[in-house]
Amino acid sequence: MSTRVITVRSSRSAADQADAARQAAQAVMKGQLVGFATETVYGIAALATDAEAMRRLRKVKGRPDGPFSLHVADAQDVKRYVQNIPPRARWLMEKAWPGPITLLLETGGKLADAKLRRVKGLYKQMTHDDVLGIRCPNEPVARMMLRGVDGPVVAPSANPAGAPSPRNADDVLHSLQGQIDLLIDSGPSRFGKDSSIVRIGRDGWALVRKGVYDERMLSRFLRKKIGFICTGNTCRSAMAAGLAKLFLAEQLGCGVGDLRAEGLEVISAGLFAANGRPAAPEAVQAVRRRGGDISRHKSRKLTIDLIKSCDLLFCMTASHRDEAKRLAGDADTKICLLDEAMDISDPIGGGMDVYEQTAEDLDRAVRERIREYVL
Repeated sequence: MSTRVITVRSSRSAADQADAARQAAQAVMKGQLVGFATETVYGIAALATDAEAMRRLRKVKGRPDGPFSLHVADAQDVKRYVQNIPPRARWLMEKAWPGPITLLLETGGKLADAKLRRVKGLYKQMTHDDVLGIRCPNEPVARMMLRGVDGPVVAPSANPAGAPSPRNADDVLHSLQGQIDLLIDSGPSRFGKDSSIVRIGRDGWALVRKGVYDERMLSRFLRKKIGFICTGNTCRSAMAAGLAKLFLAEQLGCGVGDLRAEGLEVISAGLFAANGRPAAPEAVQAVRRRGGDISRHKSRKLTIDLIKSCDLLFCMTASHRDEAKRLAGDADTKICLLDEAMDISDPIGGGMDVYEQTAEDLDRAVRERIREYVL
C-alpha cells in the first residue's frame, strides 16, 4: 500500500482546503489512518470507535496499550467527554484554544455522553487512571476535518514511538510511507515543537510537558480577573465585588482570602472615581449582613491599564458600559452589563432600605453572571 498525499498549502484557496478536509474526514470515518498537520507537529487521526483502526494505529506507533489524546474541533466539544470541567480548564480553553495545549482532565470514571459510554472498550482506549487528554489544534484543515467526523478522533504524533515528532509531510512519509492511508500535506508546522501538556484537577494544575508554552505563560492563561464598574466606586461596584468574592469562595469551598490561590482576582473601579475613598457606611453594612466585608475598600478610577488587566468587566448601567467600551478601545476585555434586564440604580443619598435593595439586586445579578462566565 502506498500512502496517498493531498497537498494543501496556505496559498491554496479555501475551497481546496475544505475539499482536503472533507476527504480526510471521509477517510477517518471509513476506519483509515490519516496524517495531518497541526500548528505544533503532524499527527495521525484515527476513529476511536473503530477497533481495526485502533489496532493499526497501535501497530504504527509501536504502542500496544495506553491512551491516545482526543482531538476536537472546538472547545465546546469537550462537554461530550468530560462532565465536570474545572473552572481553570474553561479559562484556559477560552484563552488558549484552539492552540498548542493538550489538557489532561479527570473524567470521574465515565465519559459524559451516554451514547459514547455504550461503545465497548472506548473508555479504556481514551483514558488512563480516569484522565483524558484533549487537544484542540489551531490549523484550519485539521479543524475542518475534525468537524466532519461523527465520532471521537484520537491523534498521536505521526512517528513511531521514540522517534522525533514530525514537523513536515516529508518527515511523516520518511517513517510511515505505506503504513497510513492518507496524508494531508499542509507544509511545515507553524511552531515545530510539541504541545504543552497541562493537567488540571481538583488539587490545582501542573505542567506535565513543556512545549510551545512554558509555566510562566500558562500561569497567565490559568487566571481570571473580573471587575465591577460604576461611577464613583464607593457603593455599587464595591458592593458587587464584595458579594462576588463571597459567592466565589462559597462555590469553590475556600476562604475569600484564598481566591488568588485559586486563580481568581476580583476588583472594582469607578469611571469618575477619586482614588482612595472608603465605601459608603451603608454599603459596608449591607454587604456585612450577607457575610462579606468591604470595610477596607479604597476607591479607584477606571483606567485603560486596569481594563487591559481584566478578562471581564461588569457595568452597572448602559451608560457605564458604553463609556468603558469607549475607554477600552481595542483592549481584549469583555465588557457587559451586570444585569441585562435593567440598570442598577445608584443608592447614594438613600436610606439603609435603599442600600439593602441594591445589595439584593447586586447579589442576584452577580451570582447569575459568575455562573455564566466564571464557574
